[in-house]
Amino acid sequence: MADETSDFLTGAEKAEEEKPFQFIHWDASSTVAHLTMARPKHNVFNIEMLKEMTRAIESLNIRDDVRLIHLDSAPECEGYFSAGVEAAGYKADTVFQMMDAFHSVLLAMVQVAKPVLAVVDGVASGAGCELAAFCDLVVASESTRFLQPEIKLGVFPPMGAVVYPRVIGPKRAMELLLTGEPINAQQALMMGLVNRVVPKAALKETVDNLVKRLADQSGPVLSLMKRVIFEGTWAPFEEALKRSQDIYLNQLFELQDSQEGLRALVEKRKPVWKNK
Repeated sequence: MADETSDFLTGAEKAEEEKPFQFIHWDASSTVAHLTMARPKHNVFNIEMLKEMTRAIESLNIRDDVRLIHLDSAPECEGYFSAGVEAAGYKADTVFQMMDAFHSVLLAMVQVAKPVLAVVDGVASGAGCELAAFCDLVVASESTRFLQPEIKLGVFPPMGAVVYPRVIGPKRAMELLLTGEPINAQQALMMGLVNRVVPKAALKETVDNLVKRLADQSGPVLSLMKRVIFEGTWAPFEEALKRSQDIYLNQLFELQDSQEGLRALVEKRKPVWKNK
């Protein structure tokens, strides 16, 4: 089946498929596909990293044998799951491409219809926090922190504005996004943002046991279960995401305050709001 599919690819598409990964480690040699984000020091997303993640996940579309996607961060990333999008990704000339690349990862996770288990050990900030929130299952170490600091830059996370009300409820989503304050792993557990919180020393054993239990189940049943739960919870997800993206790009970026916040980020200073 894979050979037949490759016959329809152009030379450029084949070259893209075969290009080695630079910012992730990818192992899909067993029934559990393992995607490790590996861009030291803090797994800050650039467009190419996000494209690599999408390419890896989409490669599972013809892999009926794969039951589960295991997502984590490399040890060399110094206690970060991901610090989110790089500062360049907020600039007016790149923001659409960055957003499109990030949303492509999320849509690939939906379309592949395989459960995604995120293992978060450290800081998940901005888009890194959104990515973890969007995963089907999350296991976190006790030292993990989650935060969405965008409000302090005069912007908001368009994906977070869609995902958090569905995952933790609208009132908690409002508090998380309007304050920009971090929450610890136990708070995230009480909110329903994560499934389990364990000591760092027990993290590997906990994850290994959970992965084994899931991988022992029927692949098609897992996929159908994810599809039904997703559609029951998120529909119409793509429409909501497009609407949030439109407001972010075409209204938020017209505000003087959003431009001031992003300049302050680059200049490493506190923003001075004009309230317009």
